[in-house]
Amino acid sequence: MKASENQQAELLGLANLDLEISRTRTYLTNLTSGNAFSDLRSAQRDCAAQLIESRNALDQVELDLARAEADLKLVEQRIEKDAAALNATSSSKDAQGIQSELETLKKRKSELEDLELAILERKDEVEATYKTVLTDKQAIDEELAAKESANEAEIMKLRSGLDLSTAQRSQQASRIDAELIALYEKKSSRGLAVGRLLGRECGACRMTIGATALAEINAMPRDEIATCPDCQAILIR
Repeated sequence: MKASENQQAELLGLANLDLEISRTRTYLTNLTSGNAFSDLRSAQRDCAAQLIESRNALDQVELDLARAEADLKLVEQRIEKDAAALNATSSSKDAQGIQSELETLKKRKSELEDLELAILERKDEVEATYKTVLTDKQAIDEELAAKESANEAEIMKLRSGLDLSTAQRSQQASRIDAELIALYEKKSSRGLAVGRLLGRECGACRMTIGATALAEINAMPRDEIATCPDCQAILIR
């Protein structure tokens, strides 16, 4: 098949456009697949689960503290009541009974105060853990939001560029002979259809062309379509 050098140059330009369009579509597929930030989303889910767990732990320790405080208040009220009764009684027997109960109540009060202190210490630890996890979760949320926003902007940019490249391809193809386009499309179905001859190397398959085959190619008229002996791509000389 014959084709002018200008037509061959147009065909190379078309091949380069198709390669660019193909790469852009592949990149777009990757960006829109939902897997672009899978690791970050996994970390976000893990952190969210940890946040729920630490929040539940904090809620439980606050409940334990409230119960301990309520029990301590009841014991203090009972001590206050028994102390008043002890001061008011004139019966030694009653006084002895009240005194015994007061000793028991004071022991219970001491136990509850120790328990309250232990719970307060545990609350500090649990609260610190909760705040750490919350900070980590917020940082991941912000990072993911920023990356998703940048990703969306990149997708819009690529789609706009793809529209321009597709329109440019149509114009490029319209300047090429239909028979040459048909040959190009047929070869494109098997891989790269066009490559520039770079010294002894085929620009499509990057294979070095043998001396005999290269001599035959160089001997062909410039308007004769030459093909790579290895990949059969159209060679632009």
